[in-house]
Amino acid sequence: MAVKYFITGISGFVGGELAIALAKLGYVITGVDRASPNEETARDFAELGIKYVNLDLLDKERLSPLLCNTDVVIHAAGVSRVSEARAKPLECINSTILATTNLIEIIASQTGAVAAKKPLFIYLSTREVSFYDRMDEEQVSIDHIYAISKKTAEQLIMAFSNSFNIPLAICRLSDVYGGKRDHVNKLLPTFVKRARQNELVQVLDSETRFHFTHIQDVIVSIQEIVELLEKSGNMQKCFDIWSNESYTAEELATLVVSSFKSNSRIGYAFHESDAAIPHMNFNYQKWQFSPKFNLRDELSRLSESY
Repeated sequence: MAVKYFITGISGFVGGELAIALAKLGYVITGVDRASPNEETARDFAELGIKYVNLDLLDKERLSPLLCNTDVVIHAAGVSRVSEARAKPLECINSTILATTNLIEIIASQTGAVAAKKPLFIYLSTREVSFYDRMDEEQVSIDHIYAISKKTAEQLIMAFSNSFNIPLAICRLSDVYGGKRDHVNKLLPTFVKRARQNELVQVLDSETRFHFTHIQDVIVSIQEIVELLEKSGNMQKCFDIWSNESYTAEELATLVVSSFKSNSRIGYAFHESDAAIPHMNFNYQKWQFSPKFNLRDELSRLSESY
């Protein structure tokens, strides 16, 4: 019998790409989202037999029956960008912390019996949590609401996992790009589009480093992690899915303009920040992320997507 996946945030970039890739491999996919998929994604879902349900994760009555007999839950829903979280902190808390608690509580209640089948719960978190964990208390501000919400969700999921013996993988992603479902208003697509049109490429941040991760590397990594966790004796629960290769916005702009042989001018409008987060290297655990895609090599293909 085919493995059954349940994916939240299935209309979004990462959730949608995961659903389609897994369906093509023969898995049974059901997903939920508050937003409807665009026309092209909806057509892909229909062709691949992906079941999509429009609902809010806070709607426990409708959500609960959809989780029955599921083998793997991939929780990709929630605010996905730092800027969105800063602009709408209450929405960030509702969609990340409260929705996550509701979801994992339903799974815990459905798997209360010792002999009951427990789905593997995969939470797609963020690299921002790793940076947040290394900050001093006096550095923390409301600007870090995105990392705080994700960190809180991770801790809640871990607590339920430990208490109800739910298999768990927390996957921290970073600056995912590539594919036709990527958000066109993110930094990399914006730079690519403006460079192709020989328009001004504006750099607004001089300090943040971006660890770009191709969506196909994310998909392959999650498949590897699922296989790893099927083996008995594995104790790892947190997985970093990003490479140490990184770029500042200025370095990225220079790379993009150069790669497209563009006549674009690079402009600068830096905003002062209270405390810069230093560039850090992290030690991976037993499983190590091994990217197959390199940003420099992929830039030529990105022009077809953005």
